Amino acid sequence: MAGPPDSRPPPAPSRLLCVSPHIRYLIYHYLGLVSWEARRYKFDLHGRRAWFDVPDSSCFHGLLLSCRAIHAEAAALLYSANRFVLYYSHADPASLRPLLALTTPALRALSNLKVVLNEASCHQLAIYPGSDGCCLYGRKDDRLSGAYFCKRDHDGLHQLPLLSPDSEGSDNDRLAAAQTLVSKWHAAAARLSQIAPGRLALSLVCDIDPRHPQALDIAKAVVGPIRHLHLRECHIRLAKVTDGRLQQLAQDTVFQTCGIPALPWKPSNTTTLASLPREVRIRILEYTDLVTPRKQVIWSRQDRGYMIFTYECIDNGTPEDNHAAQFFRCWHGTSLIGGPPTTGCYCRSHHAAYSLNCRCWAPPRPLFLICRTLYDDAQFVFFSSNRFIIHDFKISPPWALPLHKERPRDRSDWFEEPGQDVLTYPYPNARLAVSHFVREVVPASSLAHLRFLELVFPPYQPASWPDTQHPAMQDWRATVDWLRGKINASALTVRVVVVKAPFISSNAYRATITTQEGDRMMQAWMDLLQPLRRLGENGGSGLGRFYARFPYPWERTEESRLRQLESRGLLEMMWLPIEEGLVKERAERYVLGSRYEKPFADGAREEPAPSDWNEMFDDYY
Repeated sequence: MAGPPDSRPPPAPSRLLCVSPHIRYLIYHYLGLVSWEARRYKFDLHGRRAWFDVPDSSCFHGLLLSCRAIHAEAAALLYSANRFVLYYSHADPASLRPLLALTTPALRALSNLKVVLNEASCHQLAIYPGSDGCCLYGRKDDRLSGAYFCKRDHDGLHQLPLLSPDSEGSDNDRLAAAQTLVSKWHAAAARLSQIAPGRLALSLVCDIDPRHPQALDIAKAVVGPIRHLHLRECHIRLAKVTDGRLQQLAQDTVFQTCGIPALPWKPSNTTTLASLPREVRIRILEYTDLVTPRKQVIWSRQDRGYMIFTYECIDNGTPEDNHAAQFFRCWHGTSLIGGPPTTGCYCRSHHAAYSLNCRCWAPPRPLFLICRTLYDDAQFVFFSSNRFIIHDFKISPPWALPLHKERPRDRSDWFEEPGQDVLTYPYPNARLAVSHFVREVVPASSLAHLRFLELVFPPYQPASWPDTQHPAMQDWRATVDWLRGKINASALTVRVVVVKAPFISSNAYRATITTQEGDRMMQAWMDLLQPLRRLGENGGSGLGRFYARFPYPWERTEESRLRQLESRGLLEMMWLPIEEGLVKERAERYVLGSRYEKPFADGAREEPAPSDWNEMFDDYY
């Protein structure tokens, strides 16, 4: 038998619904549901406020609980106009529950979601602006490296790659943990199918150790639940380091979810690239990634891989600079040129990842694998069309030194007390980086294609430069002897650069030296150049062009500092550039010999413009 009817009056509608939609929209703005600017806030679905410029959700949380009508309207605005991120925690079995707890109006309005299942680098959980970049390289005490900002902003957030042998437990335990992650992710991802096709932009991060034999299987299981979705955008990262198999899986998944059809391969009897005349093939290959945007390729002892560096000050950049910037450091997003902010790092040049937003240059390895004919053509185009810059230590920053002894640093500024770093040590390597590059990196058959080599050395201290009997110098002389007959010396330009420590470097870089120590540096530089001088022996014509850029080796002596203080007048104050010019002339005369004085019909005495890495150096000098 039914009970008595409820005699209570129906609840009164919310007073907020009595105002016009425009006024309600302004109220939602003031409460922080949506930004006043043309950008998206980034909210953590776990309720944490980890970003400095995001409103506190407590300001509008009560609004979402007021009534169904207000909730539907506010949730539709909140979840459609902002970005959301969800983190999985191995220690918390319910860490993906916030996605399951979203109401139907909120889920259907969701337009931008990032899911982090396992993150080994490039964390977005940052409290400082501009600190969400790639944190792969650099020393944690170097205040200009990504690793330093990562230590400051992401301390405690680093996770080991999934299935990493460094993780605790046995291999079976690690595999079981990965399978648990996959199972919980499948349950949470099932809800995403309720979102209208073409609405959601999804970012997925799950850094897996590609060395594990089950890495590819786990990666396929991770992307499995989203492969049937129709997404507006998709960004996937499957490993902290590059790996061809995982990167191909990420690319295939992005293409499938975004509705990009894969071109079917069909055998054809028509004309192919390899069947064209070589002159035509070369011309076509010059329009591929074999030629970098700025025709400059960097190889450093630290990175051990090809990379590019492009100056990123776009505000006053030339059209050429603006064009080149889009192929470098995509994790900065397009905000530098007026686009939306970054969604994280899915850079194919650093990770096993794929995103349609990443245009970063990476070595076009597939072009070297098609066939022998195209391999030879691709090698020719790559090595003859680009300038190759070889850093003896690292590219960023170019003045960094491989310190052997360090003391803990407590100061927050960039200027340290003298003596904190022990910078005086013998040259630490048995070989120069350029020796490794020309012997092991460049194929022997491609050495003759090289047209420009730039050798960059950091500001080693006087006692750190290798002397003539050092194993590195002996190997360097043997390398140059080995190169004769393998390179086209008359067509090759070589530039040797010794970086000058900028004003922001530590006091140890600028410690006073003796005249004898300056003599030692000058002699070390001449020993470095001596093998290049011998390239023209045995009937050869020598290097096509040679340039040097050295600092004045006696600049830090007491005599030079007194000279600087006592300078009077404009001409006297220019003594240092004049001295550096004399050192440059001495070095170039030493290598070129009598050819230094000869006029060159092709303008060979006009030095090529500085390479792009100099822009960073000049920014801080």
